[in-house]
Amino acid sequence: MSLTGQFFIGSERVTSRETFHAVDPRNGQDLAPGFSISEAKDIERACTLAWAAFNTYRAIDNESRARFLETVADNIATLGTTLTERAEAETGLPQARLTGELGRTCGQLRLFAAELRNGGWQGLRIAPALPERKPMPRSDLRMRKNPLGPVAVFGASNFPLAFSVAGGDTASALVRPSGSVKRCCTTRPLAMRAASMAWPAMMLGAGSAPIRERAAAPRP
Repeated sequence: MSLTGQFFIGSERVTSRETFHAVDPRNGQDLAPGFSISEAKDIERACTLAWAAFNTYRAIDNESRARFLETVADNIATLGTTLTERAEAETGLPQARLTGELGRTCGQLRLFAAELRNGGWQGLRIAPALPERKPMPRSDLRMRKNPLGPVAVFGASNFPLAFSVAGGDTASALVRPSGSVKRCCTTRPLAMRAASMAWPAMMLGAGSAPIRERAAAPRP
């Protein structure tokens, strides 16, 4: 896994002059590489791209989106110890805990893929017509959930994988299908973003520039 410290806006890797480093809590040492910090204009651009991708992504059929999530899970699983060892360096969490969290992350993605296939995410409700009802007949009533737009996902500092770039909130947003823009914890810059390398076709064109306070946190 090659680390550059760049962040993604859409499918473009971006580098900034200002950078920061993750710190190994076990010894207080900075970890390489330096991660780029983007500006407010980068966040605006990421959000614009996310909106542009919204209608395109929501038009993709359920089976294709399900396979997309499963591919992400497979790619994260392939990273394996490369990801968990870096996560350990950034968090101080033990390998056993991080290995379990890696499995949870992949399991969430596959669970949501199954939800896509069975259609449960739509929350369909149908109340049949009651033409004989008194004093007035009732027409057929139907309800379903529809996405309104991209979702901002805030990564958790204590769960660098399962509630991160490829965590449950992101997977849920992609099931709806809403797409997402990420805000990631800057104390876990790689552990929370290495999974971004697992997203095929860069989230099918969605924009992404995680925010760090007013700026965007990096990706590897």
